[in-house]
Amino acid sequence: MTRLHAEQVLRVRMLGSAAIDLVWVASGKLDASIALSNHPWDMAAGVAIARDAGASVMDLDGSSHTLGSVATIAVAPRMRDQLLQMLATL
Repeated sequence: MTRLHAEQVLRVRMLGSAAIDLVWVASGKLDASIALSNHPWDMAAGVAIARDAGASVMDLDGSSHTLGSVATIAVAPRMRDQLLQMLATL
């Protein structure tokens, strides 16, 4: 993340668990989670929970997350477009 992007967010946290990141987005504790270079088996349950709670779960290009995605981005629906704009500048 560039300095410009870091200034646009309140806090960046590394929680150490993809599952907890996604569950915290689902519960509203986090507004977004971005995981790169992930494995499908690490993400599948968290993706299902986040989607069921209403989060947008997508790949880097904004397409729907699949087992072949290069990234897992879960975000509160109200912030989806803003996050995609920020990621497009990377």
